[in-house]
Amino acid sequence: MLNLPKLSQNKIKMNLVLNLMITLVLLSGCRPREITKEEITSIRDQNKSSLIPFAETILPKILGTEFKHVDSTITKDKQNEVHVIYGSNSALTFNDPSEYRKVMTEYQSLVMLRIGYVLNLHHFDQLSLSLSKPFFIQGEKNPETEIQEAEIYRTTMKQMEITKFFENHPNFDPFKAPMIGEKEWEGITEELQKLWKVDLDEISRVKVE
Repeated sequence: MLNLPKLSQNKIKMNLVLNLMITLVLLSGCRPREITKEEITSIRDQNKSSLIPFAETILPKILGTEFKHVDSTITKDKQNEVHVIYGSNSALTFNDPSEYRKVMTEYQSLVMLRIGYVLNLHHFDQLSLSLSKPFFIQGEKNPETEIQEAEIYRTTMKQMEITKFFENHPNFDPFKAPMIGEKEWEGITEELQKLWKVDLDEISRVKVE
């Protein structure tokens, strides 16, 4: 929930129970099959499509229902920027409040590496990645609870930095889910976060309940 005026506790509970039931039903049938680095490499290396058609085909395979949108634009600096939007489609979160920022930024790192790996044979100048998801929001003038989509985190990384990263870590597998707290993974995320530029950070406005 975004950090706005407090909601009626009964309404929150009713919304949470209803959304939890819906989420559990959807997850049982919509969770994407895990895909391996070998499978992705084979698809990537045999691809003959241009960047955006290929991205529209491959990104749902690695992000499942979290994939929302991809496009390519020329920035004011005349840079070719690929912009990907992803995020869960539920307003619920199962993260501990004390770990929310850590989990979100580490997941952003993982998604950035997965997308960077699959698109890296195409030419672009930078990859922009936006985390956007629904939140329970109560407006200051509207006491009723609403669910609204909000972008909370956006990072940009240059393709040459992505290329250099994989050259320096040839055995790293971004499609093998890391364990939170794993020393090797923490080192990877710290390195990556030194390479990217944070364009938007609204994580501190999110109130985890």
